[in-house]
Amino acid sequence: MMKKMIAALLALTMVLGLAACGGNGGQGSEAPDLQAYYDDFMASLGENAPMMLPIEGDMLEAAYPGLSDYTLKQSVLQMAGISAVAYEMALVETESEADAQAVEKIFQARVDSQIQGGAMYPATIEAWEDASILVDGCVVALIVAGEDQAAAVDAFNALFA
Repeated sequence: MMKKMIAALLALTMVLGLAACGGNGGQGSEAPDLQAYYDDFMASLGENAPMMLPIEGDMLEAAYPGLSDYTLKQSVLQMAGISAVAYEMALVETESEADAQAVEKIFQARVDSQIQGGAMYPATIEAWEDASILVDGCVVALIVAGEDQAAAVDAFNALFA
C-alpha cells in the first residue's frame, strides 16, 4: 500500500513537472512578463538608455536563424540602433523546455558570430564576450548590455527569485 502511494505521488510530481511549461496557468508555471522586465530595465537607465530597435522580419532571420521555427509565447527582441553600441536583449518564452534548449543554442550562435567578426569595434566585441544566456524553464534570455550587464542580469534573475 505504501509503495503504491509513493509511486502515485512520484507519477503526479512528474506530470506536474512536465506541465510546467504547458501554460495551463497553474501556480508557479507562469513565466514573468518579459516585456515588463525589458521596459522597466530600460526605464531604469533614464537618459543613458541606448536607442533600441525591434528585431523582426529579415533582420530576425539574419540575427537569429531558426528562431522563427519555434512558437514563442512571449518574445522581446531588441538591438541597439547603432552598431558601435553593444546592447541587445532577446527574451523569449517557448512552449517546452526542449524548445528552450534549442533556442539557447540559437542565442549562443548569435554570440559566437558577433565575437567572430559580426561586432566591428573592440568595445562591442568585449561586450559580446561578456554576454549572458540565461535559461529558467521555458524562458531564455540573451542579454548584452555593456556597462549595464551585471544590473541587467541581476534584474532578470530577480524575476525568478
